[in-house]
Amino acid sequence: MVMIRPFTPIRYNPALFPDLAPLVAPPYDVIDAGARDELYERHPYNVIRLILNRDPDPYASAADTWAEWRAERILVEELRPCLVFSLERFRLRDGTEHERAGLFGAIRLEPFASGKIRPHERTFSGPKEDRLQLLRACRANLSPVFGLYADQETLLATFRSSLAQRRPDISLVDWAGTRHRLWFVRDRRLITLAQRSLEEEEVIIADGHHRYETALAYAEERRAAGGDAVEAPYNFVLMYLTSLADPGLLVLPTHRVLGDVPALRAGRVAELLSQHFSLQRFPREQAQALFRALDESAGHHTLGVALAGEDCVWLARLQDPTLLEREAPDLPPAVRDLDVTLLDRFVLRGLLGIDVDQEARAGRLWYTHDDQEALAALATGAQAVFLMRPPRLDDLLAVCRAGAVMPQKSTYFYPKLLSGLLFQSVE
Repeated sequence: MVMIRPFTPIRYNPALFPDLAPLVAPPYDVIDAGARDELYERHPYNVIRLILNRDPDPYASAADTWAEWRAERILVEELRPCLVFSLERFRLRDGTEHERAGLFGAIRLEPFASGKIRPHERTFSGPKEDRLQLLRACRANLSPVFGLYADQETLLATFRSSLAQRRPDISLVDWAGTRHRLWFVRDRRLITLAQRSLEEEEVIIADGHHRYETALAYAEERRAAGGDAVEAPYNFVLMYLTSLADPGLLVLPTHRVLGDVPALRAGRVAELLSQHFSLQRFPREQAQALFRALDESAGHHTLGVALAGEDCVWLARLQDPTLLEREAPDLPPAVRDLDVTLLDRFVLRGLLGIDVDQEARAGRLWYTHDDQEALAALATGAQAVFLMRPPRLDDLLAVCRAGAVMPQKSTYFYPKLLSGLLFQSVE
């Protein structure tokens, strides 16, 4: 069973900082060097100094900063434990408004083998070692893990209606225009409802795989050093949970943009694709028709393709649906049937001979979640753009329940959770 319990939030002192917008930041793994510098300049107490410190010894500096901010009451601890209910209202570029509901709490750490908490993407040793050193230094969860569960929204709906008339404890509008409202919940009835509702659920990690695995490793270290208290804070991790059925849960596409890739000659791409795909041509000025066709064909072995020097874009449909069974027999069907697997495994690595990981590290392959930004890259040096639609949530659930993981950069849950709203000590 998944155990959620109240935690004692640490947060920026509301008496000193009535507006948190200058203090918060995106998750560390979407912040590049330029964005880090901008966040440093935004405010002397921005959370970037904790989650992605730029000093020569970033871990020691983050630990010193954490201790200083707590001693100086820049950060203060709530007097009593609670769960935290959250609403995020945001607008997409198409003008549509959405609101996602979620619940912050301390979740008991479970090994993936238990099946109670499941990953959906693979992790890498470098980021895990980085986050583990930070956790050892600060002994705190500085950013929440983002989890999903399958409850049909009844739990979150109850929290929403119960708190509708209460003023939020934290409220801000961030740099992207997203409005965040958080309520500290100490009502025993609501806490018990959350615990009973979630105890039979499985949780899928949406974002924060490296932080979750780091928390597992840290808990093992503490137990190996003599810690044996079952309820010790290091046996829990700060997690945000939302329902797979929540109408505000959105996954954006992750398009692939190829720059000057030695293995790729743009003039040959269409020729190679035509050997295995039917190509439907759309004039470049009618790209929206292509995106509508992609929406209708998502999950059916379909990709969008745009090439430098061409005045059109193509909808590429795989002609032989059994091809991936032959090309990727090692993959479970739930993974093999994904459009992103078709692109990553067969088109990029197989057909075009591109080492995806190497080109990404070299900066010749990059990603964007914006349709128009992807196409615009062709005017600034990109050779080819592969346009995707996000996997369906049912597909994600099927992959996780098969005990498998998706290819890298398969999902982009929007909006990302902010760092700096809530912290949890593991002491």
